[in-house]
Amino acid sequence: MPMTILSNGFPTNMPDSENVSQGGPANFARLFSAYIKENTKDRWIGVMFQTTNLKTTELEKVFTFPRINYYKLYFPGQQLKEITQAETKIDPSLILKKSIEVLADLIRQKKPDVVFLNGFGLFNWMLLKAAQQTGVPVVIQHAGIWTKELYIHRALYSVAGRKIMEKMEQDSSELTAAEIFLNEWSKDYYHKNVAKRLDKQNYIIPLPFNFSVFKKLSTNKIDSQFFFDEQKLHIGVIARWDDIKNHKLILSLAKEAKKLQLPWQIHTITNIPDQLKNQNTKKQYEKLIDVIAPLDRVGISDFCNSVDLLIQPSLFDVSPTVVLEAIASNTPIAISQTVGYVHDFKTYQAKDWILSNDASSVIKQIKKIANKPMPATLKKRLRTAHDNERVFTAYLNLFTKVNKKSY
Repeated sequence: MPMTILSNGFPTNMPDSENVSQGGPANFARLFSAYIKENTKDRWIGVMFQTTNLKTTELEKVFTFPRINYYKLYFPGQQLKEITQAETKIDPSLILKKSIEVLADLIRQKKPDVVFLNGFGLFNWMLLKAAQQTGVPVVIQHAGIWTKELYIHRALYSVAGRKIMEKMEQDSSELTAAEIFLNEWSKDYYHKNVAKRLDKQNYIIPLPFNFSVFKKLSTNKIDSQFFFDEQKLHIGVIARWDDIKNHKLILSLAKEAKKLQLPWQIHTITNIPDQLKNQNTKKQYEKLIDVIAPLDRVGISDFCNSVDLLIQPSLFDVSPTVVLEAIASNTPIAISQTVGYVHDFKTYQAKDWILSNDASSVIKQIKKIANKPMPATLKKRLRTAHDNERVFTAYLNLFTKVNKKSY
């Protein structure tokens, strides 16, 4: 019996989008909806969110494809500010009442078998509350830990606002039928710092990745778009411009490498905002590091095959896709101790590829692993765990399971 799955959507996944998808949830949604369309008879409904300067809330159907539909909810942006900048404890369900009701009406109309929260934040909390009103079971994938992100970006929120949003993430454990974590590391962190289910309805399902397809994206190209000096060690970074991605360490690494006159060149695929507050940081970064605008998947594959080493020194990163892209490209990758794959790296003989958080130590570590292949045991483990078919089958089986239970 075909299922109907309603989930949060992303503008970059639209066929008319000229922007490249960035971030785990957007990439996951693109892959999962495509898998459902090509391999099942299930239906996918995506809901996108758009803040406006208006005081009204409206829902619009924006795209229709065979078995895949997309809607967009337009709602007052001021309501988000009332929550994020709240001076005292307030009930966000009252502020967002109209949006929640509109979403609940959509759920009643389309009758999905499950509401799937792909990641979490204010928008997905509205979907969670709407599903609660209708009695439809909810499954959440903890693509990240929102509470941790709120702490890292705490300067953007009031103290009360941050507490309100932290409670929202706790709601996701109380009101969902099942929780999915991408690895043991993120599950342990979440249970220790956010919330822990009493009914044990949590599952570990890694991100999906098609290793053979990704490798072939650039293998068949006659010419690479990257022409790097073969006399240098080329270090690649793929990370959006965000404090959590630790571009501060990347810049420090570039400064230290120049100071030591090392024949190294760092290349970063990112998009530095023009209105960056610290313009001096922007100038230094662009002077010492080769900054490359975001690329499509063919370009990413080409990039991974062109550098000698990839690094992911994030302050907190549950399951960055670049690790899988590196494995597919047979390019070594080093990660920080606060990246979710650290458990696998420790277990499968790749401790040397776990980075410290200061430039001097990282320099020593890179010297140690430069031109060394990663352990075959680690590569085999990740290829098996993240296999596309295995992952998506696990999701669909879980959706069927929770749908058969009373909510």
